[in-house]
Amino acid sequence: MENSTQDICDYLEGHHRLSESYVLIREIKTFVETGSHFSPEVGIKIWKSNVLSGHPYHYELSHHVHTPTQAGPYYPSRTAAETETQAIDMAIDAFTSFLVSAIQAGHQPSEAWLVPNEDY
Repeated sequence: MENSTQDICDYLEGHHRLSESYVLIREIKTFVETGSHFSPEVGIKIWKSNVLSGHPYHYELSHHVHTPTQAGPYYPSRTAAETETQAIDMAIDAFTSFLVSAIQAGHQPSEAWLVPNEDY
């Protein structure tokens, strides 16, 4: 019989050799809508962990965004959520907000705006 994701998280939390752990529960391939002809692909990984009480779901993006309106790539600092769907929404918002703003400011969208996440 297979263990549930929660069973595995509970097991790992109690393991004497681990300080924290994350269990990959879903990987999603998306093409985001930016309001223009530009619909870039982004991968989203959703992890479950017992590290933050009340916020067990964490997301990771395949790419970070660096548009002409930003000083550098945007690396989300808050990636934990109460629910899986909330984590997905947070990931999509983190990826699209700067893209849409730059396009609305009149910049021509470019694949160069997408910075691969080397940890993905």
